[in-house]
Amino acid sequence: MPSRVIQAYPPSDIFPFGNSNTVLVDTMGDDSQMSIRIAQVRLIFQPMIQQGSNLDLPTYLSTLLLYIQFFHFIASPHEQPKLAMWSVERTYVQDNAGNCYRHGVVVPVTDVTHAVELIPCFGEKVASGVSSATCLESYERFLLNNFVDKESYQSFSTEFV
Repeated sequence: MPSRVIQAYPPSDIFPFGNSNTVLVDTMGDDSQMSIRIAQVRLIFQPMIQQGSNLDLPTYLSTLLLYIQFFHFIASPHEQPKLAMWSVERTYVQDNAGNCYRHGVVVPVTDVTHAVELIPCFGEKVASGVSSATCLESYERFLLNNFVDKESYQSFSTEFV
């Protein structure tokens, strides 16, 4: 599969919520099993040690790292044959005070296996003020576009869950 650039730009006048990719990621599940997840890249970074320091970075921190926020699968193509696409929605966690936050983790860039395209589930009509620059932050549910190219179609024709 051809290489792709992963992007995570901060908010700007054109992209008020930033501009970041959605990706397919290999992650370790709570049961210590590898699983495939859809995630939005929010930040790309690499820890650095101050020049002249005698400290060494652990090897797992010497590569580019991504802060990502997860989506989870809610329907398969078999469950919605007219669409023939996977459905996903944002994943949230709740703290002890009852506040909900998007579920995010830090992973090495090498855990990303494929860039993906998500199509918002708009409902009956698109909400006012939503544009291509804001739709990823304006909706909770999305369709995984498996028709974007032949590699995506072949990759996403398997069972994820």
